[in-house]
Amino acid sequence: MNRPLSSRHLLLASAAALAFALPAGAQTPVPAQAGAADPAAVVLPEVNVQATAWRAWESVPGYVAPVTTTGSKTDTPLIEAPQSVGVVTRSQIDDQAALSVSQALRYTAGVLGEVRPSARYDSVFVRGFGGQGTSAAFVNFLDGLRQGRGLYFGVPNTDPWLMERIEVLRGPASVLYGQTGAGGLVNLVSRRPSPVASNEVRIEAGSNALLQTAFDFTGPATEDGKFLYRLTGIARTSDTQYDFAREERIAIAPALTWRPDEDTSLTVLASYQYDPEGGFYNFVPAVGTVLPSQFGRIPRNFQGGDPNFNRFTRTQASIGYQFEHRLSDIWTVRQNFRYSHIDAEVNVISVRGVNGRTGTRGSTYVSDHANAYALDNQAQATFTTGPLEHTALFGVDWQRTSARARQGLGTAPSLDVYAPSYYQVIPTISTTPAGLTNQEIDQVGFYAQDQIALDRFRFNVGVRYDRADIGTTTHQASGANAAQSSQFDDKVTWRAGALYLFDNGLAPYASYSTSFLPNTGTAAPQRGSGTFSPTTGEQFEVGIKYQPQGMNSFIQLAAYQIRQQNVLTQDPLYTTYSVPQGEIRSRGIELEGRASLTDGLDLLGAYSYIDAEITSSNNAGVSGNRVPQVPNHMASGWANYRFLEGPLRGLQFGGGVRYVGSTYGNDINTFKVDAVTLFDAAIRYDLGARFESARGLEVAVNAQNIEDKDYIASCSSLTACYYGTGRVVLGSVRARW
Repeated sequence: MNRPLSSRHLLLASAAALAFALPAGAQTPVPAQAGAADPAAVVLPEVNVQATAWRAWESVPGYVAPVTTTGSKTDTPLIEAPQSVGVVTRSQIDDQAALSVSQALRYTAGVLGEVRPSARYDSVFVRGFGGQGTSAAFVNFLDGLRQGRGLYFGVPNTDPWLMERIEVLRGPASVLYGQTGAGGLVNLVSRRPSPVASNEVRIEAGSNALLQTAFDFTGPATEDGKFLYRLTGIARTSDTQYDFAREERIAIAPALTWRPDEDTSLTVLASYQYDPEGGFYNFVPAVGTVLPSQFGRIPRNFQGGDPNFNRFTRTQASIGYQFEHRLSDIWTVRQNFRYSHIDAEVNVISVRGVNGRTGTRGSTYVSDHANAYALDNQAQATFTTGPLEHTALFGVDWQRTSARARQGLGTAPSLDVYAPSYYQVIPTISTTPAGLTNQEIDQVGFYAQDQIALDRFRFNVGVRYDRADIGTTTHQASGANAAQSSQFDDKVTWRAGALYLFDNGLAPYASYSTSFLPNTGTAAPQRGSGTFSPTTGEQFEVGIKYQPQGMNSFIQLAAYQIRQQNVLTQDPLYTTYSVPQGEIRSRGIELEGRASLTDGLDLLGAYSYIDAEITSSNNAGVSGNRVPQVPNHMASGWANYRFLEGPLRGLQFGGGVRYVGSTYGNDINTFKVDAVTLFDAAIRYDLGARFESARGLEVAVNAQNIEDKDYIASCSSLTACYYGTGRVVLGSVRARW
C-alpha cells in the first residue's frame, strides 16, 4: 500500500525549485539598440519577464487586461499566449454589480456560470465540462493555488468584492496546476496592497430586502513605501426569491506587502468569511416547470424543504503569502503558500419524486470539515541561446487536504408542491458511526516550462509529473474496525503551443494540452464505497487573436476539441454520491472581444458554440447523447458609456443582453429546457464631476433580468431543475477618496 506523502516531501518541494542550474551556453539577453526598430512596425510587448510574476494581477482600468499570469505563471501578454484566456476586471465587476463569481462570469466566452443559480456555491461549466452534486466543477483556485474543500458540501465560496480580477484559463491546465479538469479552470485573484493610497466605502440596498455595506482601504503603511497594506470587507443580509430562504455573509480580507528593495517582495494574504445563512440550493421537478402538468406551473418561490429543518452555515478562513526575489538578471525565485480551513453544517430536504400534486421527499444532514495546505515553488530564468529568447520556469508544488465528514440520510413527510404546508415534524436523522468518513489527500507535482521567442514566433512547451495519494477511512455501523482504502495515481501531462505575431496585430496560434484529475470521494455504500480512477483529458486548439495598434482592445477566436475520460456525475439513485460516467467529447468555437475606448465607451461581446457529447457511458441509452445542461449556443454583449464633457458629464449608462440556448435535462435526453434571453442595465452618476464639494461621491442603480423572466436555468434530471434568478435591482451610494 502506498503511504501518504509526509512533511518531508514539503521540504523537498521547497528546495527542489531552487536547485536548477542555467542551461549550458545560456547568456544574458542583449537589449536592442535604440532606434533600430522599424517605425512602421507594430510595437510588441516585451517577451522577457524579469520578475514580479504577480504584477500582472494588479489593478487595470477598464475592461481590457493586457497581461495574464494564470496562463503561464509568468507575466505574459495575452496576445502572445498560444491558448485562450479570459479576464474579468475589477471595473467590469463593479459596472455590472456582480453579487457572486458566477454572475461576474456571465459575459465570458465558453463559460456557463449559472447552471444552478445560488449564492451558496459557484458551480460553472467551462467548454461543456461541469457536473452536478459533489462532483461539480466548483470555482476552486485562488491566487494560483487550489482551495481545499471537504468531502460533500464543505466547498469554499469567495465573495467577488474581495477580488481584483477573475481569470479563466480555457482547456486543460494540468501542466502548470496539476489536478484540474479538461474544460479549464477559473482563478480568483485577490485584491493586493497598492502603493497609491485609495479608500472606498459603499452602502447598498436592493430587491429581496438586500442590505449590504462594503469597504476597501489601501496604500503605504510607512513613509518610505516599503510596507503597503490593504483591508477589504463586506457584510450582507438578504431574503431570496424563495420562501424561507435567506442569505447572510460577513467577510474580511487583510493584506500586507513588504518590499525592502526593488528585487524582493513578500505579500501576506489572509481572509475570513462567515455565512450563517447560505440561501437556496435546492431544486424542483421537471413536471410543472419545463414539462406540462394538469395542475399548472410550480411557482418560482417554491421551497421544497421546511423552515423547521433547513440549515446551512459555513465558516472559511485562510492565511498565506507570496514571496519573490530576483537573484540576478537571469534568475528569479518565488514561493506561494496558503493554509485554509472550512467548516460547513447542512440540513436539507429535497423532493425526490412527484406523483400528481404530491412530492415525496428525503432529508440529508452533513457536517463537513477540512484543513488544506498548498505550496508552489518556482524558479524562473530569462536568457538567450543564439537567436532564441527563453523564459524558462521550473516548479514543484504540493497540496495536502485532510477532510472529515459525517453524513446521515433520513425521511421527510410528503408535500403538495402546488400548495405546500410547512412546519411539519421532520424525523431526526440518526448519524451512526457508518456516516463518518475521513480522507487524506497528498499531491505533489514537478513541472517545467519554456516560453521561447524567435523573431515573431512564440512557442510554449511544458511537461509535468504528478502523483497523488488518497487514503479513506469509512466507519462501520456495527462499531467494528473501520474500512480503510488507499488510492495512488500518477500521471505525466504536457502541452505545446505555437503563435505568430503579424505586423497588423493578428496572431494565429495552435496548441495541444492534456489534463489529469484524481477523483476524490467514494461511491455510495450501496455500491461498495470504493474510490474512483482519475479523470484524464486532451485538447487540440487553434485560434487567432487580434490587438489593433493604438486601441485598448482585444479579440480572440478559438476552435477546440476536448476528450475527457472517466468523468464523474451525480449518482441517480444515491444523489449525494457520484458515479463514473465514461467519456465526454466537447468541440466548439469561441469568440470574445473587449474594448475600452478613449471616448468613454467600454464594450464586451462573446459567442460560444459547444457540441458536448457523451461518447461512452456505463448507463444504458446514454452513449451518443448530448451532455445535459450544456447549450449549443451562448451569446452576450455589454456596453457602458460615460459622458466626459458637457452638461451630462459624470453620467454613465450600461446595458447588456445574455442568450443561453436550449439544453437537455438529463443524460438520456428525454426532455429539453427552453432557451432564454435576459437583459441587464445600469445607470451611475459621478456627483464629483459636476460638484467639486461632492468629489468621489457616486450613486448607481443596477438591474439584472430587467424583464423579470420566470425561467428554468437548467435541469440535471426529471426531479432536479433549477429556477433562474428573477429581477434584482441594486441601488448604491459609493464614496471614494
